[in-house]
Amino acid sequence: TLRQPCPAALCSRWSRPGADLMVVAETDKPDDVEFGGEKTSLLQQGLGPSYGKAPPSADAKLPAAGEKEAAEEETDDLCPTSAKYYPFLDVTRICCVGFVCVDHGDAEFGMWNVILCQNWVLQFLFIVCGVCYGMSKKSLLAYELRLLKYAVLGICINWSAWLLMGMDWKDNFFNVVFHIWFIFGIMLYALILYPLRIYLEKVREQSDSQGYILSSEIEQKPSQDDDSAKQTITVRRRAQDRDSWVWAIAVILGGVLALLVLFHVVVQPLLLLLAPLVLDFFKTLGTGVAFWGLPEDIDETYTFLLRICQYTNASITNIYLIVGCTKMFKRRQIAAWIVIAHTYLNRCLFYRAADERAFHGLDLTVIALSVYYLGLLHRRKLGEYLVRYWFCLIMIVIPIWPLGAYGRFDENPPTDVGMRIRYNSLEAIAILTWFLAADRVFDIKIFTEDKLDWMNDWALLAFLVHKAIHIMFPEPLNWIVIIALAPACYFRKHYT
Repeated sequence: TLRQPCPAALCSRWSRPGADLMVVAETDKPDDVEFGGEKTSLLQQGLGPSYGKAPPSADAKLPAAGEKEAAEEETDDLCPTSAKYYPFLDVTRICCVGFVCVDHGDAEFGMWNVILCQNWVLQFLFIVCGVCYGMSKKSLLAYELRLLKYAVLGICINWSAWLLMGMDWKDNFFNVVFHIWFIFGIMLYALILYPLRIYLEKVREQSDSQGYILSSEIEQKPSQDDDSAKQTITVRRRAQDRDSWVWAIAVILGGVLALLVLFHVVVQPLLLLLAPLVLDFFKTLGTGVAFWGLPEDIDETYTFLLRICQYTNASITNIYLIVGCTKMFKRRQIAAWIVIAHTYLNRCLFYRAADERAFHGLDLTVIALSVYYLGLLHRRKLGEYLVRYWFCLIMIVIPIWPLGAYGRFDENPPTDVGMRIRYNSLEAIAILTWFLAADRVFDIKIFTEDKLDWMNDWALLAFLVHKAIHIMFPEPLNWIVIIALAPACYFRKHYT
């Protein structure tokens, strides 16, 4: 299986290993696959990726849960081991980077929420980053250093544009960094979530060895002749399952309430003592902090810290729910559903200001890791219906967004409850649609037959330089330069 070791969603998974800085893939490949203009024997044999369908093998052993159940459970994984490539990750990243370039060049594109871009573009980038982090085989240090390399390069490119245009970068270095804060966010999330990643790896290994069902008990089946024994065990099993569900729900809800009390009774007063230090730190970042909703005076700092306590509580609760659900429920695929439900119910019911975006990125990364390692219960079946009835999804989504709505609701979240529910409901639908059906929508032939793997290089290059291009070139030259990067990446990929 070709796994994606690249640490960030901005890195190409189809480029040759060992290439220069523009090409960032380091793909681990089996011996029978050759890249770089040579034949790919795997594809010549017609052994392309099959999503969720393992190739038949005479030596394969069925999981303990049985052949049919194991086949159904395996397909709940987002990236099943039976597939060799995951093109939906690449296509998603390329599309999202393209829309980021458009948004940073023309603010009206985002203000009018064209094709609902506020509800999925940045969100998908965080999710792809989270999935790629789960797939990475690198150590944490190597992962962080690789991301730091691109962050430094991107800052230098932006800084050069500010210098060439004679702009005041000293008093506004926050905006010099600009979109590169995204990479620093991924670095921070990787560090914070490293213990969770290790835990989820162990959970998946354990559940795989038990037929995708986490259970410490081995069911003893009675003989076919003993009908009374069958009935007795069935009744006892139902009673045990009912009691275990009640106990599991009680433990999970009790933990959620305990975290709520801890953060609002203990952590919140202690956090307010740090208000002067926090304000001094934000003042050193320049005027760009206002864009992120960060405080500019002491009163705003107190309010900011209160909100931070609320956001942190919600994010820690997500991690608790993952651990609790994998401990209390037999099926690991339930956990991701509960985390998604908790995240978006929280966002719909409680107001979150502009300073919450960093925490939202963390929540999305947690969701991506949980879905990658644990899967989504009935993902495959729901995905089939979603692709079959895609037109119904469009009819559901269109009436949710109010016609004529103008503004950046991602940067300035709405205080109106109705609008907040509309906005976050659309985002939740987009996230679930991607998890359930993205692997069915994007064909592997985009890269194997149409040879569009060079678009991964364009996505990385465009992400790093597009802001500098928008600063230095007026319209329409800025768009011409960004588009011109595409043929340059093509010729470099295929003729050098």
